[in-house]
Amino acid sequence: MEQNTYPEHDVADLSLAPLGRRRVAWARSHMPIMRSIIEHFEKEKPFTGLTIGICLHVEAKTGVWLEALTKGGAKVVITGSPGSTQDETAAALVEDYGVSVYSRRDESFDDHINYCRKVLSHQPDIIADNGADLHELIFTEPEFSGFQTSLLGATEETTTGANRLREDFHADKFSTLIINDTQAKRIIENRFGVGSSVVDGIMRATNVMLHGKKVVVIGYGYCGSGTAQRLRGMGAHVTVVESNPLTLLEAHMEGFYTSTLEEALPDADMVVTITGRDNVLRKEHFELMRDNTIIANAGHFQREINLADLAAVSQSQDKIRPHVTAYQLEEKQLFVLSDANLVNLSAGDGNPIEIMDLGLALQSLSLERIALNRDSLQNIPQPVPFDIEMQVAELAVKHWINH
Repeated sequence: MEQNTYPEHDVADLSLAPLGRRRVAWARSHMPIMRSIIEHFEKEKPFTGLTIGICLHVEAKTGVWLEALTKGGAKVVITGSPGSTQDETAAALVEDYGVSVYSRRDESFDDHINYCRKVLSHQPDIIADNGADLHELIFTEPEFSGFQTSLLGATEETTTGANRLREDFHADKFSTLIINDTQAKRIIENRFGVGSSVVDGIMRATNVMLHGKKVVVIGYGYCGSGTAQRLRGMGAHVTVVESNPLTLLEAHMEGFYTSTLEEALPDADMVVTITGRDNVLRKEHFELMRDNTIIANAGHFQREINLADLAAVSQSQDKIRPHVTAYQLEEKQLFVLSDANLVNLSAGDGNPIEIMDLGLALQSLSLERIALNRDSLQNIPQPVPFDIEMQVAELAVKHWINH
């Protein structure tokens, strides 16, 4: 694509595109489900004439997904999340697929929200959201309220976003297919994918040994349970903290130590939040932790860990490794990984490629359903239609087991 024909964008450096192109090619070679969907979309063109606005991590696996959407006829505009953007992939998406990308690895949360506004300024017909940030603007800012009646529909990737749609916005103006409501997403991506990628991110960030470490995992949903299992598999002694009594009982029956947060923190070497809720760790919790505790967030938003509270009780802060900040308190120091951004994406490469092959296939076929058959959907947040989930599961069996 000639430089003067590039779409509007805000990325770190277009000269990084060759490296991003190689990243996307590597991901594509390990994504047989998405390759089959690319062929299908290229032939059928289900998105002809439509603009799809996206908020999702801008990295190589996402690049393969956007290739499918653009070859399916869509105009695509995307923003990512703070700390997770691969700047080289962002550049390649602008150059190779004509995608309007508003995303930088070093963006702040305020930058991120402004980038979400930029996405909506392109007047998308469909949105694909991650944490309900695009939905929030549509339901809270008058400038974007018109989307409540103009959108054909939406998808939402995460548990966090689904909770916000159902609890905060009572979104009933258009259909939103919740990818995370599928068993395929919950079990394959959340339990196995997130579990392994969180351990990978922590190891890359710290280079510390997990064997023998006392680790507190806060939250035992599908992501939390997978993370706890993978940490235990690495030899860590894992204690689970969970507010839902049934889920806590599940953790107990699966052999984990269980405790309250107040009881577990003073003995922890490492604490991992993975709840999708705000302010899980606050001033009173930091005061309970012992010297040299490592703190990581694997939930959707940075604000699971209240960094303002931590800064308020700290005498100084020092970035001692690329993804490790030391907070010096009066009698101890605490280490926060990746500024409390998603540790698996900010310190690592996110979920394994093959895992996201399945997850992004769910996204792709859900968007196709919205584009071609939206009248079959209710104007509420709802699970992905069962036939789509089964189609993706069959493709996974075909390519992963019976190939």
